[in-house]
Amino acid sequence: MKKLFPLLILAFAACSKAGSREAAPGVSLLRNFSMAETASGVSDWRLDAETGRLDEKKGVITFTAPRIKFYDQDKVSSEITARSGLLQMQDKTAELTDEVEVDARKDGMRLQTTKLYYSSARAKIWTGEPVTIYKGRTVIKGRGFTANPDLSEIEIQHQETRLAGK
Repeated sequence: MKKLFPLLILAFAACSKAGSREAAPGVSLLRNFSMAETASGVSDWRLDAETGRLDEKKGVITFTAPRIKFYDQDKVSSEITARSGLLQMQDKTAELTDEVEVDARKDGMRLQTTKLYYSSARAKIWTGEPVTIYKGRTVIKGRGFTANPDLSEIEIQHQETRLAGK
């Protein structure tokens, strides 16, 4: 949590002071905010979102249009986008929903699903939902998977693989 505290300060600074909606006590409304987790001054991941709602009592941030970049030695290794999501502050877990896409930059692999979970402690992404993975002409479909955020070390349940036509 200590790593996230300075970044939460930045998120609070992005709070919307004026708007059509009033926040309840203990709730902060955020607009165009960013937060990141760092280790020894190097970013592990960075979350950017259009809007957010921080419920301090519950320790939850809900957000729209999230874009999470994962880093490997200061270089983006993968990027996850979705329509919405939430972050549990205490255990640093996230849930991304609606049109979730993972773009692995190293090997050009792309994954699509409807719901995706991430655990900072485990450094893993997973889902029990149907997934489709694209790499070149290869299309892999399955239901349920676990992987590193850069899509290395993928484990897919109920897998079907085919080559796509040109």
